[in-house]
Amino acid sequence: MKKKELNELHTKSTDELKQLIKKTRLELIRSQMEQKAGKLKNVHLVKQKRHDLARLKTILKELELNI
Repeated sequence: MKKKELNELHTKSTDELKQLIKKTRLELIRSQMEQKAGKLKNVHLVKQKRHDLARLKTILKELELNI
């Protein structure tokens, strides 16, 4: 994620963030399955999706705690 995208995420509502988390989680699962099957060419995508998911969860938690 780029800095602009991260700044935009801080302005989203909790419902929008929860939808993004679900979407990212599904993409991560698909990427992991493709990697295990040997079909995924860009194996760094799995790590990138994991990091993106962690960022989204962190932003959501910050909003819930009003930090």
